[in-house]
Amino acid sequence: MASAEQGTFCHVFDLAKRLTVPSNATVHYLPISASTREAPFDTVLQHLNKQMRDSPVNTMHRVIIPTLLSPALYPPHASEPTHLIQFFHNLRSLLRQYPSQLTVMTSIPLELYPRATGLVRWLELLNDGVLELTPFPHAFDDGPGSLSTSGAATSHEEQPQGMVKVHKLPVFHERGGGSGGLKSMGDDLAFTVSRRKFTIRPFSLPPADGDTEAQNGNAEGAQSSQKPTKEQMEF
Repeated sequence: MASAEQGTFCHVFDLAKRLTVPSNATVHYLPISASTREAPFDTVLQHLNKQMRDSPVNTMHRVIIPTLLSPALYPPHASEPTHLIQFFHNLRSLLRQYPSQLTVMTSIPLELYPRATGLVRWLELLNDGVLELTPFPHAFDDGPGSLSTSGAATSHEEQPQGMVKVHKLPVFHERGGGSGGLKSMGDDLAFTVSRRKFTIRPFSLPPADGDTEAQNGNAEGAQSSQKPTKEQMEF
């Protein structure tokens, strides 16, 4: 958990830019209890409640829960609904109690806990926003005709590494909202991860090699987008 004393917590967060931690910020690592005699998330909730209660009102808290329920980090009983669902209910209560001071981001490995399971569906209902990142299979990552190569709009763009699915976004008012002005919400999206940034952009595949009709349609569309000549304008 990282906290820093700044102004009102309403600035724009860009996923394509690295989050810089101020020099006066404090970072706390909260371990999960491995004892089966107590709830695994009780120590985390106690620490969060104390931090939110004792911190000034202008202090922002960012809570990151990476790879939730991974066997390498969490004990087996952490996946029991009595512990996990109650933990997310308490987190949601804290977020509603401190809407301008607290934000929480978590990730869960879908290879171990698919979205079709009831536990993951409950977690999605208790979160304001849900994104799914699906990496491309390794068989499609190599070669000039791979999905990642054909999905790049130009040769100068980095090849996408997987698909992005937006399942849920926060609703800020009764008229909707929450898309952040993103006009391509209904389009296919792909992500690219590099050492410096994480980028999300539209993804599209070119026509198949044997689909001459689609290829001719694209060529005609490109010609029609050009400016008309003098002969075409005369009538």
